[in-house]
Amino acid sequence: MKNESPSVTSTYFIELIKAYLQGTKTRKEILEETTEVLEFDSFLLMEDGIDVTYLLTEAARDMSETFYLDIVNNINHSTDTVPTRAGVIHHLQALLQGGISKQDLLEWATWYSIDEDQLSAGIFDDFTVEFFCLDFLPAYFAELSNKNFRQVLQLFTMNVNDPLKEKIAILLLLEKERQPFLFFLRNYIQSSNSIDTLDLYLMKKFGMDHQSFPYMQELTELKGHPEKLEVLLEKVMLQTEH
Repeated sequence: MKNESPSVTSTYFIELIKAYLQGTKTRKEILEETTEVLEFDSFLLMEDGIDVTYLLTEAARDMSETFYLDIVNNINHSTDTVPTRAGVIHHLQALLQGGISKQDLLEWATWYSIDEDQLSAGIFDDFTVEFFCLDFLPAYFAELSNKNFRQVLQLFTMNVNDPLKEKIAILLLLEKERQPFLFFLRNYIQSSNSIDTLDLYLMKKFGMDHQSFPYMQELTELKGHPEKLEVLLEKVMLQTEH
């Protein structure tokens, strides 16, 4: 056994677990940080992608059953155990710097699973983080490139303070989502389509109607001026590279 540091208490484990769940530490960082302090089950470590929170919990149980009970009680009754904006930024930076893999990012972002018939809105404190982790990343994981992740990182660090604008910008980073969006808007501003048609499109595309669409005023002003559509797109993309 490795020497147990006097500082290793249940609080030590709780802080590490919360740091991972929130995203401010990656799985790799926690394993490196604890290598001289904790001794994990060698058989568990052999399992590819083993949940680091499980490793920490089992290590705590090996040290003290009281530690284990403290962790269970604290984590189960805590509200600060979901991915955060700082956590998304940290994990994206680690990914782009080669510190973690794309799969590592997915496993962290989606550890909080929801049922197929459960709405994700409102689970996290930050709606944009929730959209990225539970909706966007799982749905488009296979096609996301490092360029896309750099774009997402840029959006998260801009602090737009408007979750609807952030959601739209993230989704439109993908060419296959952006081009149909432009096609629809061009058709809408050149035709006499009703507001109901717009609502149907916006609801299917972004989960919002024209009253909550944050660029409705600009879109209305574009009626009859399709040549100005690219200007609106730049605004919708929040000036991110595309």
